[in-house]
Amino acid sequence: MTLAIAAFALVTGCCACRKGKNNVALTGTQWHLVRMMGRDLNLDTDKFVFTFDGGEFAGVGACNRLMGKYTTSSTGDMKFEGLASTRMMCPDAELETEFSQILDRATHYEIDGDMLMILSNGEMQAVLQAVE
Repeated sequence: MTLAIAAFALVTGCCACRKGKNNVALTGTQWHLVRMMGRDLNLDTDKFVFTFDGGEFAGVGACNRLMGKYTTSSTGDMKFEGLASTRMMCPDAELETEFSQILDRATHYEIDGDMLMILSNGEMQAVLQAVE
C-alpha cells in the first residue's frame, strides 16, 4: 500500500501536465490515455480517447472502437462490465489489449485536477488526462 501511495504522489505531484485545476468530472469529459503500467505514453491525440456517460464507456484505442458499461460509487469504486471492441488489425493493437485488461481489473478510480487514475487494489494501472 505504501508503494501505491508513493506512486500516486509521484504521478500526481510531479506530472508536467498537471495545471493545478479543480477536479474535472468523470462524466461529460473526454479522456486521453497518457500513462499505463508505470510507463508514459506519447500517443496521437486522436488515439486512446474515451468518454464516460451514464454508465456507458466508449472511445477509440489505436484504431478500434472500445465500449462497455461501468459502475462507480461515492467512495471511488469502479467496475467495468461487458467490454467489447471492433477487431481491426492496426499498429499498437497490443496497447488496446493491455488497456482492456486494465479495465477488467479496475477496482477504483481517483480524479486529481485534470487527471483520471484507474487503480486495481491500490495499484496505479492507467492515467488519463482530460482533453481541453
